Order: sequence, then structure tokens, then C-alpha cells
Amino acid sequence: MIDFKTKTEHIVLEKDSIVHCTVLKGAYMDISDAKENLEAIKILSKGKEVSVLVDIIKSKGISQKSRAYFESDEAEEIQSACALLIWPPLSKLIGNFFIGFNKTKFPTKFFTEEPEARKWLSSFNVCYIYK
Repeated sequence: MIDFKTKTEHIVLEKDSIVHCTVLKGAYMDISDAKENLEAIKILSKGKEVSVLVDIIKSKGISQKSRAYFESDEAEEIQSACALLIWPPLSKLIGNFFIGFNKTKFPTKFFTEEPEARKWLSSFNVCYIYK
């Protein structure tokens, strides 16, 4: 396991080559945070496209510019798929807001159970960094 901590997330490259991002309690992500988090994913994945699991359960929110950034070509180049781990009701509201107004260029789906999210993400893993 290799990890990285940013202002808003703890980001871990796991043995199955899924990048697990846990939003820190009460964190609100602005555009500079979004860029820092995506850069951390790039570093951990060595620039290879990976599946990303994002736990937004304790998130306070995300700015519109950040949501738009995660729609960008730059985000698409590094993420093959994204599973958002939510817990109703607040994180579901945040998650619906994220997906409802923004259309990523890679598959994105909500989950309330981590094993389900991991199973779904494993079908999108295009490379294994730990080979």
C-alpha cells in the first residue's frame, strides 16, 4: 500500500491497483484541492489509468469548479471509473449534486457498500501497478 495525504483527502494506492480516496471529515473541496488530489492520484498510479473509489461520507461539499474539473480531459486520462461511497442522507445529496450537474467522461456510480463498489470498479481496472 502506498499513500498520500492532501489538504482534503487521504489517497491510497492499494494492492489491487484501485486508488482509494477518503475525503477528510468536514472537508470542502475547492478547485485547488481538486487539482492537488488528481495530481496525487497521478503520482501514485505512475500516470497510468486507474479505477478510483472515493469515500465522500464525511465530506462537507465540493465547489462547482471542482466538479467541472473532474469532468475534464485531464481527469479522464487518469480515471477509468469512479465509485462514490456515500451514506445517506447528506452524502447522497452531495453525490446526487455531483453527478446530476456534471457528466464525467468515465463511468461513475454511487454505492453505500464498499465491497459492491470494489467489485464494480474491478471490471474497469485496465492496468495493475503492482505487477
